[in-house]
Amino acid sequence: MEIALKVDVDTRRGLEEGVPRIARLLESEGITASFYIAMGPDNSGRAIVRLIKNPGFARKMIRTRAVTMYGVRTMLSGTLLPSRPIALAVPQVLRVLSHSGFEVGVHGYDHVRWQDEIDALGEAAIRAELDDAFEAFRAILREPAKAFAAPGWRTNATAMRLLDRMGLSYRSDTRGTTPYRCVVGAETLATPEIPTTLPTLDEVINRPGLGDTASIVRFYMARMRDDALNVHTVHAETEGMGQLEILAALIRALKERGAVFVRIAEVVARLDRETLPRCPVIRATLDGRAGWISAQGPPAD
Repeated sequence: MEIALKVDVDTRRGLEEGVPRIARLLESEGITASFYIAMGPDNSGRAIVRLIKNPGFARKMIRTRAVTMYGVRTMLSGTLLPSRPIALAVPQVLRVLSHSGFEVGVHGYDHVRWQDEIDALGEAAIRAELDDAFEAFRAILREPAKAFAAPGWRTNATAMRLLDRMGLSYRSDTRGTTPYRCVVGAETLATPEIPTTLPTLDEVINRPGLGDTASIVRFYMARMRDDALNVHTVHAETEGMGQLEILAALIRALKERGAVFVRIAEVVARLDRETLPRCPVIRATLDGRAGWISAQGPPAD
């Protein structure tokens, strides 16, 4: 069994506090992971608009105890309190990750803007988001980023085409079951897409029957596949803050089962792009997650 841990970092607090905690855990367990960092401002407070537009988001905030998880400073960032830069404010965290052998990629620029407004941005604004994010990455690590993970698993045809022109090793923008190449209209994009294959902790925690560590670990172990790559997204703001013990317990259960932990870049390096399934990207909803996400559609062939 292979598992790729994909660590998404959405906020300043997540980068400053959550990432070092997750990294220490991974190093203590002798395993690796791939980290994707939001490179621009922390405007988390502006997501409060979702409370008005989407009652499901409010229910999720209550179920996950979001105020405790994110902290008041983050919840007000970009509204009552000024937004704070994320990656450029604490570049040493990215450098330590890279020097320690972890994979580091881009998780957008303004996470909230991308997730909430992508369909309204237009090509010029999406290109600016990407240019700013990749330039910040280059400024910090002195090398170009090779991977991108869309904020909130939200993308569209414009973003996919722009990213495809950047010559990345891969993207991880969607939810799905297996690596594939995206079909956009009549075009098959070159860049492999590596979807997240498992529910995230914030989607399942405190649902009926999933109120403690043991039950959550059982939930995940029952969904791991021995015959395919398992991509599990964890969040610096969730597992890296108040739920680190759940991640630790899951890692130990996977090691006992003989799982091999891989960086996504290692998986991509052995893929034959020409034989990957060709699939459209569709919009779907998931239990425990408010609003739509981008998902792997049925094979086009």
